[in-house]
Amino acid sequence: MKNFMHLAIIFGLIAGFVSFACTDQSKLEQEIFENQPSVNADITPLPTIGINLSPKATSSPIQNTVTPTPLSIENGSPDKSLEPAIPINKIPPIFKGKRGGTLKLISKHYFDSLDPHENYSGAHSTWGLGIIYQRLLKFSNGPNITLPSKATECDACSSWQMVDNKTFIFDVDTNIRWVSEEADDMKRLLPEDIKFSLDRQIDKNQEHSNRFHMVRSIDVKSKNQIQINLNVPDADFFISLADGRSKLLSKSNINNLTKIESAPPIGSGPWRLSKLVDDSYSSVENVYSAPNPPYLDSIEFHIITDPQARLSAYSVGLIDVYKIENSLSELDIALENPEPGLGFEIAFNTAKPPFDDDHTRFLARSSINPDEIIQKAWDNYAFFSLGFVTNHPSWIPDRSDWESYFYPFQHPEALKTNIPIAITTSDFGSRYKKSAEIASQQLTAVGFDPIINFVNRRQYAEKVWRQSDFDVLMGPTFPQSSTNSFVIPVLHSQGEWNTSNHKDLRLDELIEKQSQEYNLEKRSEIIHKINTHLLEKSYRFMPATEKSLWAWTEDLKNMHPNFSGFEYSHWERVWLDR
Repeated sequence: MKNFMHLAIIFGLIAGFVSFACTDQSKLEQEIFENQPSVNADITPLPTIGINLSPKATSSPIQNTVTPTPLSIENGSPDKSLEPAIPINKIPPIFKGKRGGTLKLISKHYFDSLDPHENYSGAHSTWGLGIIYQRLLKFSNGPNITLPSKATECDACSSWQMVDNKTFIFDVDTNIRWVSEEADDMKRLLPEDIKFSLDRQIDKNQEHSNRFHMVRSIDVKSKNQIQINLNVPDADFFISLADGRSKLLSKSNINNLTKIESAPPIGSGPWRLSKLVDDSYSSVENVYSAPNPPYLDSIEFHIITDPQARLSAYSVGLIDVYKIENSLSELDIALENPEPGLGFEIAFNTAKPPFDDDHTRFLARSSINPDEIIQKAWDNYAFFSLGFVTNHPSWIPDRSDWESYFYPFQHPEALKTNIPIAITTSDFGSRYKKSAEIASQQLTAVGFDPIINFVNRRQYAEKVWRQSDFDVLMGPTFPQSSTNSFVIPVLHSQGEWNTSNHKDLRLDELIEKQSQEYNLEKRSEIIHKINTHLLEKSYRFMPATEKSLWAWTEDLKNMHPNFSGFEYSHWERVWLDR
């Protein structure tokens, strides 16, 4: 059992490392995750069976298949059901919008390579020419999707079936054709292309191959079917396939299979590259593919690295969509996007005094007022969570679930003797600094004597995440892309990054159980038990979880984005009324 757990923890760690997109925390990530441990594939890891957040399984000639209960997101709201999926026939919803026009977007960063499998940043995959590529799955978006959501649906597939908990067969949509700026009539997408693309990403020479650590092999089953075999059942397998960087490439149109630099980019989505100016600008144009092409004629991506220049470009109408970087600006907010996994976390070290004592730790937790931190440090654009990415909005604790554990619902008696404690943090920006100062004042009010130690980010990574050398940790949390990429390496007792050093067999049991549960409703019940357990034990929590703020022009219509996991397919459904 120990070996099983050890390998599963490493799997969770790696999955968290490879998918992270916050500017502040991405810098921390580079320091923490050097010299990753290797995975011994000969050891059977802890099962982490998949979740039903993917396209609906359909009937097939394969015998003894398991078919989850279907639900169409067109016919059922995710608010009413915990099992969103798409209909058997992959027919996009048809809107009555205005066709034509060019959408102008901002990219904050440059990208270094034209090879989509070498780009970790969203500057290529999501806010640049990378949107010409499809994936096997994509994250669902639209007016019926409640954020945050990692519900998935078919992109380059038409349906999928689960043979067993480690074997999945996808029916490839062979009506899809490859397109490029040099040719219109190209070959169709084949299962061989998908196998080539996934194998290429799994290749250990690829920097970010660990996104697919759970995949053992990919087999072409027929002219329109591909089978993916897992090393271990994994709850977040579909999330890896839907990640915006998990691009599909045309095997037959690539001369150098190991390096893609000079060849014209060839994608299979509804866009193709029309213009590229290095470090400045790229644009894609609508290829008007059936059955339901985008409304826009084209999309332009302008690389603007200066924050003030980005704001100015949006303010004068040169850009249509803007991620608000100063919550105190006077811009009209169109979307408050919850970002579980990003924000200000507090963690107590249970391996040494004073927080090895449950009562002292509970007293410290009871002194914290999340509302004050949210209001004063985050301008009310944050919410309480337990620090991990959630696949469904119901996994975030409701106020009625958490507020009774904190001040002012809790009125802890002051300590009879002051207890000195060291708060370790780093310079992660003004919001994090202000949050730490407020939390320090709240701890002082019940008799703690805190000192805030600001260390540089490399020291923060070394002292906190490697050595657990702290009393209280305050700052951004572990880089992650899915629930399992946090709860296994960070919250499990044997987790590689269990910096709070707790030993909790009940929590371990719940973590393992949820990772093996296919049914989303049942998994949600387990997650709720984990939430309650974490609140009671008070190892770590996130009093202020980020909401990213978005603005867009009034003439941009049908804008229902899901930015989760570098998603970009929402651009296919918007139109411009101008």
